[in-house]
Amino acid sequence: MFKNAQVAYLVRESFAGFHRRKLTTGVTILIMGSALLVLAMLTLVTLNMGNMLEKARAGIDMRVFLHEGLDSRQMAELQPRLVIIPGVQNVAWISPETALAQFKEGLGEDAGILDMLDSNPLPASYHLTLTPGARNLKAVEAIREEIAVWGEVSEILFNQGWIDALESWTFRFQMASLVVSLIVFLAAVFVISNTVKLTMAASARVIQIQKLVGATNTFIRIPYLAEGMIQGMLAGILAMGLLGLAGWFLDGRLGGVIFFSVQQIFGFILFCIVLGLTGSFAAMRKYLTMQSEI
Repeated sequence: MFKNAQVAYLVRESFAGFHRRKLTTGVTILIMGSALLVLAMLTLVTLNMGNMLEKARAGIDMRVFLHEGLDSRQMAELQPRLVIIPGVQNVAWISPETALAQFKEGLGEDAGILDMLDSNPLPASYHLTLTPGARNLKAVEAIREEIAVWGEVSEILFNQGWIDALESWTFRFQMASLVVSLIVFLAAVFVISNTVKLTMAASARVIQIQKLVGATNTFIRIPYLAEGMIQGMLAGILAMGLLGLAGWFLDGRLGGVIFFSVQQIFGFILFCIVLGLTGSFAAMRKYLTMQSEI
């Protein structure tokens, strides 16, 4: 355990580097902040792209058309059977009259051609809204197969092309995000580790003297680890601040842009602190090993 005087010294040294090496520390924080800003921007783009895909998935639904000649009791009995199917969120009854009205509304100015019909050709149907977890091709196919064997059902329609496209783009987006995130993360770690090594090099003489008077590696390391954590925290705050300004600017022009929540911001800053600590530890471990060989 360290004595009170030693603890006070370590606390002072943890912050003294910011005064002694103003330029080096400032450049380190700027470089770290820039790397972390790129990582945060990529994460934010990923969140917004994921949100856009989820909104697109909300349009995935299913229409279950019934045979003609069914009485009201037979049609009504289908609704509770549809509701209990896993993946079905809501079931809405659409009468032939409602279906014709919707069709007319969709035709717009051309709706007058339907006045030539002698009777309503559209059958009764149920509109199935799916749960978020069932808005994929596998789940939709499973629901369709379960309903298709019912004698009252004549046809089941869903936008398979739309689902296929979403599945394809979702996979591509996830793979691209994973690869780019990994590259940016490794680049950020590399930049941070090397900027910390520059700080260590500026303190080479101090470290040599400390080792000559018998200071342990742990005693030497603590102030620099604390300094790395503080640098990581400041770099994270800088990155979040710049990204927040950019988000505020874009939100007023684009609208609907998702930004990090308060919990996510604190989580990112904590991640930056750990990243600074890790970079400092890796740099010092190698540096102290080299010094011990002198």
